[in-house]
Amino acid sequence: MQSLTNTNVVPSTLESHLHGQDWGAVAQRLVSHRLAARGTTLEQYAPVFDHAVVLYGKSLIIVMVLPFAALLPLVFRRSRQPFGIHVVFALHVYAFLLLLFCAALAVAAIDVAAGGGGLAAAPIDHALSVVNLAACATYLYVAMGKVYGARGVVRALTACGLAIAAAAILLGYRFVLLLITLLAT
Repeated sequence: MQSLTNTNVVPSTLESHLHGQDWGAVAQRLVSHRLAARGTTLEQYAPVFDHAVVLYGKSLIIVMVLPFAALLPLVFRRSRQPFGIHVVFALHVYAFLLLLFCAALAVAAIDVAAGGGGLAAAPIDHALSVVNLAACATYLYVAMGKVYGARGVVRALTACGLAIAAAAILLGYRFVLLLITLLAT
């Protein structure tokens, strides 16, 4: 989907890191130090960064599974599941999230084809984020019942909490990609 729509969901462009993310001020300081160290300009460096961040984003995406898998034994400590079960569960969750992102890219591409702004338009970006978060929570609610035997209101609250944790891990991953790409380019 990323290739078809020419849009990246997980890795963010340098422009996005500098002006579209919550850590924009930190990114601006880091990038200015990197530019000074390399003796280059933002215009020269941005294409190098943007190309590299896509490669790192695709190859390191599995890294998001690790903190989520580490969280699961804490959340489901009474289930006494082996850690391997938590890892497989986390892999399934992130595979589902990647499918959600593909669907979101398709919706954004349809919006662009209809004359809208796609993901660049805040209302579309926010709406798709909310839908993805709700779909993730729903998936977690169903999956937790099957894997961990979770029930009741606690199951629903746990599903919402884990969906928020998955979103936070995604944001953290984007920031880590910024750091890795700055160090490697």
